[in-house]
Amino acid sequence: MEYDKVATALTSAVEENDAFLVDLEIKPNNVIVAYVDADSGLTMEQIKMINRKMESLLDRDEEDFNLTVSSPDLNRPLKIWRQYKKNEGRFLKVKYDDREDEGQLIEVAEEYIVLSVPQKKKSEPNKELKIEFTALTEAKVAIKFK
Repeated sequence: MEYDKVATALTSAVEENDAFLVDLEIKPNNVIVAYVDADSGLTMEQIKMINRKMESLLDRDEEDFNLTVSSPDLNRPLKIWRQYKKNEGRFLKVKYDDREDEGQLIEVAEEYIVLSVPQKKKSEPNKELKIEFTALTEAKVAIKFK
């Protein structure tokens, strides 16, 4: 299956359903996995509608395929700016410049993020870390239990 054709159909389908594309994988035997999200959270109805739209835009008679539309789970790293913006206020685990830190995402700018990182001693104030997107190698939402 041609990547550009699938990406064009998917872009149309997600925009029509108030969502955005996070990642697209086309695996052997035309297994298509589309990861999509929405600024206010993705509903099952949106996933269903995106799937239906994709099915209507791609011709199974021309080339058979297996399609999965899913929201990215918490184990998948954040990939695009809108995911960072959507997760402002949440805790992230980030890898950058051969370092790792965990902190609350307090700002998302065009070229960087700012994390509020708790210090070892509770009496010390949180440290604010400004990390350029170009330095980030991975960022995941951290699961916090109270």
